[in-house]
Amino acid sequence: MFVNCASAQQTVIYPRAESATDVRSSYPLALLQKCEQQYSDRFKLLPSKVKTQQSRSLRQLEADKDMDVVWALTDQQREEALLPIRIPIDRGLIGWRLLLINSNKQLIFDKVSTAEQLSKLVAGQGHDWPDVDVLKANHFTVASSSTYEGLFHMLAREHIDYFPRAISEVWPELASNAHLGLTVQSKLLIYYPSALYYFVNKKNVWLADTLETCLSQATEDGSFKTLFDEYYLDFILRADLKNRTIIGLDNPLLPASAPAKDSGYWFTPEEYF
Repeated sequence: MFVNCASAQQTVIYPRAESATDVRSSYPLALLQKCEQQYSDRFKLLPSKVKTQQSRSLRQLEADKDMDVVWALTDQQREEALLPIRIPIDRGLIGWRLLLINSNKQLIFDKVSTAEQLSKLVAGQGHDWPDVDVLKANHFTVASSSTYEGLFHMLAREHIDYFPRAISEVWPELASNAHLGLTVQSKLLIYYPSALYYFVNKKNVWLADTLETCLSQATEDGSFKTLFDEYYLDFILRADLKNRTIIGLDNPLLPASAPAKDSGYWFTPEEYF
């Protein structure tokens, strides 16, 4: 495990992807690897030995057992149990959600334009994701799955009506599940402010400080946004945000400690119009 020592290179364990088709870790890992390269004399990254769901990874991190850093949506409970690096690593893009739907449901969604109308349809989410509580707090109907892959099959079998996915996630996931007859709904987008952070164990202050310094420097020198655009620019442009109906929701789970909206850490659609 990672110890509180900056004098020698340490091994930092991160969670292995949940499945071979799970692309959600690509960018967070690339950003983490950027920090590894900058501080190669201090730490070396290593994936966990086994694939684990996010809730288990977070429990391992809290227990300081076979896990040193995890990226996850923040909420008050996680910030109390762990040590967050309060820089949204995807600039909050995870809060901008397109709707993955069954291809034969497009006409149904063409009639939806308000939160009230959308709330009557069933959204799918992972059982241990904070998004479940966010959607329910906004009076949305939610069905959950114990596995990430299971959600795509629930959608294909019409056990759920839609699966809200971040702009950064939806098209790679659609490509990975092309055989299931899914599509991205053409006109709607859900938005609620969300922060994807790196978390470490509360005792691992040195690693937290190192990552915060790395991310702050990358923000200042522009390399953070360069990497962000490398991974997500095409997806943002493809989302055609200026022509979508945005359904804004409250996020009561977002701690007040999140960076201010004018801090320069957050994505805004106007940057890409």
